[in-house]
Amino acid sequence: MADRIKIDELTTTLTKLKNGQTEFDFIGITSNGIDCIYFVYEKGKFNIEFESMVEEQTPFIDKLKEFAQMNELESVITTYGNQPHYPSLTPAPVIRIESNSTLEEVVALGRKIQAEIFQNNSTTVYDVVP
Repeated sequence: MADRIKIDELTTTLTKLKNGQTEFDFIGITSNGIDCIYFVYEKGKFNIEFESMVEEQTPFIDKLKEFAQMNELESVITTYGNQPHYPSLTPAPVIRIESNSTLEEVVALGRKIQAEIFQNNSTTVYDVVP
């Protein structure tokens, strides 16, 4: 069973990631399987990724790219080579928002993405993945 958190508990969850107390060097949060954003910790900084694995996620790639531009953040489209669960000749796209954030900055950014892009709020409950 996945850990379940509200956005106010994200700092505690990401502190575990920063301290190497998670299985991988990233964790994701999702309330419904569509709004899954991943927090990646590398070289002492956090970045955010979103992978379009199901068709309902595909419009959010462009929305997150626009979000990054509006917030003066670099973004790149990449892939991990995963085959999406929809008809596609190419691997699932991943948008990576290269914020190079501190813990506090990435928590604020994650909260803003969940609110503005996915219309989630402080009462939304998220599963922590993986």
